[in-house]
Amino acid sequence: MEKHLEFSQFLLVNGYIDEKGLAMGLEFALGGREPIGDVLVRMGVLPKARLSEAVRRYLGIPEVSLTRVIIDPEIAGQIPEEMARRYTLIPFERHSGILRVAMLEPTHERALRDVRMFTGLEVEPVFAQAEEIHAAIRKYLTVEQSVARLTDHEDHILEEPGIWGNEFLGSAEFDAQVDDPPTLKLVYSILHEAVLQGVSDIHWEPRKNQFVVRYRIDSKLLRKHVLSSKAARSIVACLKVMAQMDVAERRIPQDGRMAFSAGVRQVDFRMSTMPTVYGEKIVVRILDQEMTQRSLNDLGMRLEVEIGIKSLLKRPNGLILVVGPTGSGKTTTLYALLRELNSEEQNIISIEDPVEYQLSGVNQVQVNLPAGLSFAVGLRHILRQDPDVIMVGEIRDEETARIAITAALTGHLVLSTLHTNTAAEALVRLVDMGIEPYLLAAAVSGVLSQRLVRRLCEHCKTKYRLSETEKRALRLPASITLFYRSKGCQECFDTGFRGRIGIHEFLLYNQEIKDLVLTQHNSRDIEQQALVSGMLTVFEDGLLKVTQGLTTMEELLHAASGI
Repeated sequence: MEKHLEFSQFLLVNGYIDEKGLAMGLEFALGGREPIGDVLVRMGVLPKARLSEAVRRYLGIPEVSLTRVIIDPEIAGQIPEEMARRYTLIPFERHSGILRVAMLEPTHERALRDVRMFTGLEVEPVFAQAEEIHAAIRKYLTVEQSVARLTDHEDHILEEPGIWGNEFLGSAEFDAQVDDPPTLKLVYSILHEAVLQGVSDIHWEPRKNQFVVRYRIDSKLLRKHVLSSKAARSIVACLKVMAQMDVAERRIPQDGRMAFSAGVRQVDFRMSTMPTVYGEKIVVRILDQEMTQRSLNDLGMRLEVEIGIKSLLKRPNGLILVVGPTGSGKTTTLYALLRELNSEEQNIISIEDPVEYQLSGVNQVQVNLPAGLSFAVGLRHILRQDPDVIMVGEIRDEETARIAITAALTGHLVLSTLHTNTAAEALVRLVDMGIEPYLLAAAVSGVLSQRLVRRLCEHCKTKYRLSETEKRALRLPASITLFYRSKGCQECFDTGFRGRIGIHEFLLYNQEIKDLVLTQHNSRDIEQQALVSGMLTVFEDGLLKVTQGLTTMEELLHAASGI
C-alpha cells in the first residue's frame, strides 16, 4: 500500500496525472492487487508510453543514445536476433560480468529474465528509443549474422533463381525474422540498412578473391561489407530476380527497377548490371520519395535566391534554367520548383530521362529513344496537351532548345537543365547551339547554377581559428577568423559529414544582361554585369556557408574547383 501511495504521489507531482485521476486510480488499486500504473493505463487516465517514462524516472533508469555508442558485434550477438526483436532490446556493453542492455521497456521482467538465462550474465537495463534499437538490430545482428551465415553456407549455395520461389518475383517484401535462405536475408538486410543510413547508391563489386559491398553516402564511396567471391553469383542472381531481369543473361548490361518497403517508407530502386572480368557488377540507385518533399530552403538556398526564384515562378511564361555538372542536384531542384507550382489549377507536364521520382499531380513522360520518343519529339507533343508548366529534364540539342524557347515565348512556364559550369555560360551555350540571341533575350527569365557540398555533422563539429598564413593563402577577408571542422562520430559513420546542401549563384535576366546577349558578349562580360547587379558566385555563396558552420573550406574548394 505504501508503494502504491509513493508512486502515485510521484505521478501527481511530476504532472503525469491530476488529482481526479489519482483518486480514481487509488480507489481501484487499493482494492485489489493490480499495480497503480496498470490500473491508470486500463482506465485510460495514463497512456502506456507515459507510464513507461514515469517508471524509468521513478526507478532512476538511465537513457542511452545508441547512435553515439560503438557496439561490438560480439557483444550484440550475445542474444539471438529473434529475442532482440521480440523484446525490442540489444546488448551494447559488458563490464565485469555485467551486460548492459538497451531496452524500450527496461522494467520488462520477462525480457530481463530471458536475457539473464540465455547469457548467464547479470543484466543492467538502460532505456533507448525504439527506432535506435531497431537500427542497431539491423546493423549488428541482421546484417552481421547474415554475412556470417552466408560465409558458413557458401559452398552449398545454389546459383539457380528457383531457390527463392516464384512468390518473390516482383516484390521486395520480406520478413527478416523468417528463416529464409542466407542469400535472400543478407540482400534484404543490406538494402534495408542502406535506406536507413541515407545511402544514394549501393555498389556490389566482384573482385579477384572478394565480393565487396560499398555505399555512396554524401557523394563518397565507403566500403561496408566484404564477402567471399563464392557468394557473388548467388547474390547477383537474387538481385536480378528482385528487379525482374534475365538471370541467365550475364554477358550484356541490363537495367531494372523494383519497389521496397523499409518500415513505413516506400522506396524505389533502379538497378544496373555490368559484366566485368570477375563477374557481374551491380549498382543499385536508391530513389527515396522523401527527396520530392524538399523545399527550396531545404536545398540550402539563401533567402535572397529563394525569393528571386519564387518571383519567377509566379510569372505565366518564361524559361528558367538550372545548370551545373552531373551530380550537382539539378533534378532535385527542378522537383522542388515543381512542388512550389503544383496545384489543381495548373496542368504540369514533364519529360524526363529517366523518370526517377513520381510526383503526384504532375504528368510525367519517360523518354524512349528505341520507340522514337526523344526530348524534342515529346516536347512537341506536350505543346498540344494544353500545358501551363513544362519541365524538360535536360536540353541536349538545338531542336529541344528551340522548342523549349518557343514554348516559353508562347505563354508557357518552362523549367529545364543544362550542363554548364556557371550561370553566364548557359546563355552562351544556347547561342552556340544555334539559338538566335533575340530569342534568348525574350524567353529566358533567370539561370540558377549550383553545386553540392557535404554538410558538417552537427554532433561532432567544432570551431577553430584560422592562422594568418591560411587567411592569406585563401585570400579571405580580414573579418573571417573562424571556420568549422569535425572529427567524425557514430552519428555520421566517422566521416564528419551528414547530408549535403547546395551552393548557388542566381543570375536574374535583367535589361543589362539582355543587351549583352543581343550583342553576343562572352560569358565573362555577362558574369561581370551580373555581379554588378548583386549576384553572388557559387564560391561566394559557399564561403558564407563555410562561415556559418554548414560545411568546410575543403569541401567548397573541391566543389568549386572546376569553375
